[in-house]
Amino acid sequence: MNQSSTPTLEEVRARFRVVCICKGIKLGKISDAIRAGAKTVQDVNRSTGSGSGDCGATRCRPVIEEMLRNGGRPPAPTPEPEPAEDYWFPTPVLKRKSD
Repeated sequence: MNQSSTPTLEEVRARFRVVCICKGIKLGKISDAIRAGAKTVQDVNRSTGSGSGDCGATRCRPVIEEMLRNGGRPPAPTPEPEPAEDYWFPTPVLKRKSD
């Protein structure tokens, strides 16, 4: 959360994002486990049930590791791509049929 006690809209939305796709474990539950004392991915998995699905934690593990490094905060969002108008593409040249 931010410095004040009131979470931002983005922080509230982030809590509902699914981290463990196999088991449907949301970011908020992962964050709560870390803030309650989970120190490793295995601690988080035991506390929340994440990582016990068919993928064997290959999808959620990187997110959980980053959250552990950041004190339970959500991972930084992926930056938006550069706007298309910043790129120059040459105008195509059409060939004419010879008679």
